[in-house]
Amino acid sequence: MKDLLIIGAGPVGLYAWSCAGLMGLSGYIIEGNSAPGGQPAELFPDKAIYDLPGIDKITGQDFVNNLLANTKKYCGNMTLLLETKVSELTEINDGFAVKLSNNTVIEVKTILITTGNGVFTPIKLEQLDSNVTYQNLTYQINNPQQYHNKKIAILGGGDSALDWANHFIEEKITSNVTIVHRREHYRAKESSVAKLQQNQVTEYKNYHIETITTNGELITEMTLIHNDDNSLVSLQADYYLIQYGAKIAPSVISQWPLTFTRANKIIISPSGQTSHPRIFAAGNIAAYEGKYYNMATGFGESINALYNITKIIHGEKYHPGYLGADLQ
Repeated sequence: MKDLLIIGAGPVGLYAWSCAGLMGLSGYIIEGNSAPGGQPAELFPDKAIYDLPGIDKITGQDFVNNLLANTKKYCGNMTLLLETKVSELTEINDGFAVKLSNNTVIEVKTILITTGNGVFTPIKLEQLDSNVTYQNLTYQINNPQQYHNKKIAILGGGDSALDWANHFIEEKITSNVTIVHRREHYRAKESSVAKLQQNQVTEYKNYHIETITTNGELITEMTLIHNDDNSLVSLQADYYLIQYGAKIAPSVISQWPLTFTRANKIIISPSGQTSHPRIFAAGNIAAYEGKYYNMATGFGESINALYNITKIIHGEKYHPGYLGADLQ
C-alpha cells in the first residue's frame, strides 16, 4: 500500500507532488487531462501572473514549466498518471482502494485533493447561435500575437478580463482595447483596476448586451444598453473576448462522504483535513471561513496538509524536517 494519492495536477497539485517526494512519501498523482498544469496551462498560458511571491511576473505556461522542472528533481517515489480519474473509492483497513478510470485499482493510506475548480467550460453568450463557430469570438486566448494591432473588445469584470485588457497594452500587442462590465464595480484587484486607466482602456461599466449583429460566421456589431438610463452604445471590434467565468461540472468527489459548501467546495480544518480523517484538500477546491483564493494560498495549504499526512503515516511525533535545507 502506497502512502498517498494526489488528485489533480494543476499548480497546487504539482507543488504538492514535489513536496511529497521531498518528504519521502510514496504514491501517485493523477490528472484527468492529457497534460498537467491546470488553468494556467489551459486558460492563460501566455498571460502574465503578478501575484506570486518573489516573482515580478511570469506567464502561466512558464510558471507551470518551472513547477514541472521541480517535480522532475524531487518527485521521489510519486508517479504521475495522466488522462486518469477516480471512478470508485472504497475504504479498507488503514486506507482506501481506489478504482481509476483505466480500471486499475490502487491502494493508498491517504488522499490529498487538489482539483482546483474541477472540470470547467466557459460561460457562453446566450444571444448567439450555439451551432455556429464565430471566427472573431473567443473565450480563451491561446496566441496573443494573433491580435497584434487589432481592435479588441473584452466582456467581463473579473481578474482574468482585466488582466487581459492590461496585458494587450502593456505587452504592446494592441493599443485599442475596450472592456465591458455589467456592473458599476469590477470584481478584480484594485491594482488591475487602476491600470485600466493608466493604459487608457475604454471602459463601459454598468452595461450589458442588448443585441448582437452577425454576418455568417462573423460578429459585426454588439449593441450595449446601460442598466439605469437605457442609453445605447454601438460596439464594433475585430475580435470579441468573452470572460464571463466558467460552469463547473460535478465530479465523483462530490459524492464522497465529505462536508461541502453550497458552492461544492470541501470544508477543511486548519490541518487541511476534511471531515474524513484520511482525506485532505488544498487549493481552490478547499474552503474555510475567511479564505482568500489564489495559488499562493493553495501552496501553503498543500504543504500543511502533507505535514499532517506524514503524521498519519509515521505517527504523531514524526517531523518531516524542513524542505529548504540540503537539497543539492
